[in-house]
Amino acid sequence: MNPAYAQARFRAELPRGALPVAFGVVTAWNPDGRDASAAENETANARLRTALEKAGHFHFPVTGGSADFAHAEPGFGIVADRGACLALGREFRQEAIFWIARGTVHLISCADASIHTLGEWRTLAEAPASHPDFHFQGNLALLDRAPQPFLMSSRCTAQQVLDAYAWARTQCDTGGTVMSGFHSPVECDVFQILTRRGANLIWVPGRDIPKVIPAAMPKLLAQNRLLVASPFDYGKPDRPTRATCLRRNEWIARAVSVGELSLTSASPEPG
Repeated sequence: MNPAYAQARFRAELPRGALPVAFGVVTAWNPDGRDASAAENETANARLRTALEKAGHFHFPVTGGSADFAHAEPGFGIVADRGACLALGREFRQEAIFWIARGTVHLISCADASIHTLGEWRTLAEAPASHPDFHFQGNLALLDRAPQPFLMSSRCTAQQVLDAYAWARTQCDTGGTVMSGFHSPVECDVFQILTRRGANLIWVPGRDIPKVIPAAMPKLLAQNRLLVASPFDYGKPDRPTRATCLRRNEWIARAVSVGELSLTSASPEPG
């Protein structure tokens, strides 16, 4: 494998300024390590894009290159499992692909699947992609559906609880998408209603995206009914606190009111 791969840097057009929890970076340029013509490379990359669309893999533009980008190879960030990304690298006759998981960049050989850790995305990628607005897992397209925020304190009256349950059923009946921390007892009850009745959900935890998500959620991810979005960096914080939940709630309210997700002010305090 060309040792230059270990010195790679990245430029990316992040979707909505957000970085997936895990994704591969694959290009079709310069197959078999040879210098192909620009026309050949562009045709190959077009074939790769078509393959991604046919397979239904969410993707976005990523260019890998040398530190000064004197050499650069356009490709794609691909939200798929590692095996699928590696198979694409082999199909398009690449020596290696990159695999980014929870912000750490790995180089994977297409020949023997050996893995080498290169460093952190935030140091190997150029701004603004190096500092994503938020991290996500699941169906990012749910943000296009005018999500309805649901935030409810643990301190509420019996009538407010009943009203919340009725509201949740209405969201299901109208095909709504609900954004919440699903943290307080009533929010958890509403989560169960929404899950059973087929609604779409956007879960914004008051912490980074957990490595292991709650038991009910993998099925929702497989059904494209769930988006997990977090304004916090990995491991900071690793559990919700009163302060982080407050920041999370403020972010949800602001994001819905302005119709966009910009999480910088919801970031945790240093340390």
